[in-house]
Amino acid sequence: MGSSSSSSLTVLTEDILEEYTLLSYLNKAEILNLYKIFGTLDEKGLLQNLEYRFPRYAIEHLFPQLKYNPFKDRIFRVFSSHKDDKFSFEDMLDLCSVMSDKCPDKIKAAWAFKIFDFDEDDAVGEEDLMEVINKLTGSAGTIDIEHQEHIIKILLEEMDLASSGSVGQLEFVHAVGKMSEFPHSFCFHI
Repeated sequence: MGSSSSSSLTVLTEDILEEYTLLSYLNKAEILNLYKIFGTLDEKGLLQNLEYRFPRYAIEHLFPQLKYNPFKDRIFRVFSSHKDDKFSFEDMLDLCSVMSDKCPDKIKAAWAFKIFDFDEDDAVGEEDLMEVINKLTGSAGTIDIEHQEHIIKILLEEMDLASSGSVGQLEFVHAVGKMSEFPHSFCFHI
């Protein structure tokens, strides 16, 4: 760890740890482990400020579950508290809390909605779904446009309960609640 364990104890006091456990789905051991992982970035004592923002490349280096995630751009956008592609310890704590297997499915689904809402218009529409398909298949062109449109049509028929042409957050959460594999695919361990 870049900083000594005694300095981590001065920053992560028992009160702060207790607050983090109350505000997240992580236990104290998981929070301390995350802090230890972050400590490997901290050669200059910057982690003494839990709001210090580490660059994306450094975070990706520590967390391969982000580096190789097809939605990493959106994850960094959604979970970066300053929307600057940098993460503070607390930003990563928020992400790890949502990705915890203890996080309720409805909360996971609400965050997934934000990640899939590429144009950030509070709805997952055809263009957002096209982007999801492209991210999942690796690149545009892997599935021809007719098949993509067919997939999107089926998804909207199933999820768009209001027949608005897009899926709102409540509709998305409802639809994802029917997918038994969703909580396991929207999860990683620290």
